[in-house]
Amino acid sequence: MSSSHGSAPAPHSAEDVAAEVRTYLTIFGALAVLTLLTVGVAYMNLPHAAGVVVALVIAALKVFLIATFFMHLRAEGHLIKGTLAVCVLLLLVLIVFVLPDLGLHPIEEIERIESSHRPSIYHHVGEHAADAAGTAGHEAAAAPAHGAAEAH
Repeated sequence: MSSSHGSAPAPHSAEDVAAEVRTYLTIFGALAVLTLLTVGVAYMNLPHAAGVVVALVIAALKVFLIATFFMHLRAEGHLIKGTLAVCVLLLLVLIVFVLPDLGLHPIEEIERIESSHRPSIYHHVGEHAADAAGTAGHEAAAAPAHGAAEAH
């Protein structure tokens, strides 16, 4: 009559280990996809506040996955989960207080609209340099000829 209560935990079977590895690889894949999604959002032409909010939501999902699976918080007791909930709540309060500063101010909106219609200075640098070199070359070529004419 052996009781399962109070006995040492059974060693992990091969199926248990394979299931854990599969879970870790799935979470790793989800984190990689979320990271690529964050990079993709950074390249979108979103207003500043919207981009920050989307990036924060993606980051929160990544934190949840890491804490739940890699830090094994899903198997913890109520005290640890309650403490974590209080920390997350305080973090959300701080974020909510900061988000109004990330709002799109009228000056930022005007600058964003003007910059989207304004040609980039980097596309014309070579043309201005070529014009300047061409002008300098004409002046340099004209100077010796003009100086040679005065010498005769």
